[in-house]
Amino acid sequence: MDNVLNCPAKASVSPSNSSVDETAANSGATAPVQGPLFFNYHEFAESFYIDIRSDGQFHEHDEEHCIYMTHFPNVYVPQESEEFKTTRIVRIPRRFDTTLETLCFSTCLPGREPAAFTEPEEGQRFVARGIYDNGQLFGCSSVSPLSQYLSQCDFERIMAPINKILSEATATFSWYNILDLILDIFTLGCWHFISKYVVADPLLRLESHVAEVNELPLLKNNNVKIISPRRSGYLSVCCKTYSIEMIDYTNFH
Repeated sequence: MDNVLNCPAKASVSPSNSSVDETAANSGATAPVQGPLFFNYHEFAESFYIDIRSDGQFHEHDEEHCIYMTHFPNVYVPQESEEFKTTRIVRIPRRFDTTLETLCFSTCLPGREPAAFTEPEEGQRFVARGIYDNGQLFGCSSVSPLSQYLSQCDFERIMAPINKILSEATATFSWYNILDLILDIFTLGCWHFISKYVVADPLLRLESHVAEVNELPLLKNNNVKIISPRRSGYLSVCCKTYSIEMIDYTNFH
């Protein structure tokens, strides 16, 4: 598995780092310091899981054989509903390294971030390796099940307009904010209460756009749906997709 900056223990023992340190020590030069790399902070590793090639029981695994939680329960529907059982959420994180002035989400299909955990032999495919979280399947890399339905190009075409709308709607010195401030001053604060009946919130444009995107054949035919970022407090873009679960355990006993 490739070494990445968000796994210090692995990076410290990697052959490439060792060779750099030895060369620097021999030459008396200071080893180059690599800056932080972006990764999907929603995902996390789990070492206690059922290996699909084992006896069907939970076992502890070492750090080199962890599985990664890249999809999560659909918290946007009731837990007792059929939709909760048959769908999962893939979370797309904010990119704070790109800009802090406006909202911006990652345009990297999960598993393609600069510091993503990768399995060279698997490429950019979701390959199930372990069972966890009530029978759900997970892989040994940052690649999520979303990769089964969308390519990197498809994903960029979906996310780029969302980021553009958010940039225009949340820019500090936009015409909307400046006008809103001026009117609020001249009306002694009354504009704040009546503005929502006069001027549409710029973020409502995003709601309309997301609804349109969800009707595209690429998403609709694959049962992929973008959940309104407003429902996650604009902390992530949540993509609803099929549940990736192990139905029959008998083959692994």
